[in-house]
Order: sequence, then structure tokens, then C-alpha cells
Amino acid sequence: MPIELATIGFEDAERATVATIDGEVDMSNADRLLDELIGRVGSAPWLVIDLTACTYLDSAGLRAVARVDLRCREVGAGLRLVVDPAGAVDRALTMTRMSEVLTVDRSLSDALASAFGDVDGGRANDEGANADAGGPDARGDGP
Repeated sequence: MPIELATIGFEDAERATVATIDGEVDMSNADRLLDELIGRVGSAPWLVIDLTACTYLDSAGLRAVARVDLRCREVGAGLRLVVDPAGAVDRALTMTRMSEVLTVDRSLSDALASAFGDVDGGRANDEGANADAGGPDARGDGP
């Protein structure tokens, strides 16, 4: 039996499903994680993916995040990513400029506070989410 490079766990919060990914995401496990994440899209107004314990995210993992974002948009759900500002995932999101089109938070508490405070499901009042990520919240079309 192969060793799992990444694990995923889910918790339900008031207005969000929190997915915590721990370990390395690459082509060997990205599709499995994608299937699990897609299965949770729409179960709450927000999907928050906590990547602070994710130590590696290759192009297959980035593609999975992009596909989850697309599915969230299709069903009217919001997506927030939580990343360590000094970590490899933040560097990958910045290098690919995905941090400019995704909502990135620096802590789970920030992500949940924004999701809980978002009464109407829109992102119009969510102006500072990417301020720490070095860019504006370009997704202004929110859930």
C-alpha cells in the first residue's frame, strides 16, 4: 500500500465547509483530492481550503484548485484559500498569478470571519481579502 503524500480532512462551520490539506499535493494524488473537494462544493455557502500545512503544490495541485474555483462559481458558492505567507504554496500561487484571481487569506480565522460576515453571499464588501497577498480581490463577482 503506497504512502499517502497528502491527507484531507473536513469540518463544517456555520457558513463554510473547511477542508484542511496536509502534506504534498502532486500528480499522484491531486485527482483524489479534487474529487473530494468537488464533492463538498455547494454543501455550504463557502468552501475554505486550508493549505497552511501543505508543504508542496505542483501544477496538478494548482489545476485542482482552479477546477474547484470553477465549480464554486458554477454553483454560486465562494472559495477562500488559507496559505502560509512564507510557504511554498504562497510562492506557487504568486508565481502563477493565481493569487490575483483567488481569494487568499493568511489565517483560517480571517477566512472564516469573512465568510461568516458575508450575509448576502457576495464579495462586494470583502475588499481586503487579498491585500496581504499583494493584490486586489479580482473575483468581485463572488458567490
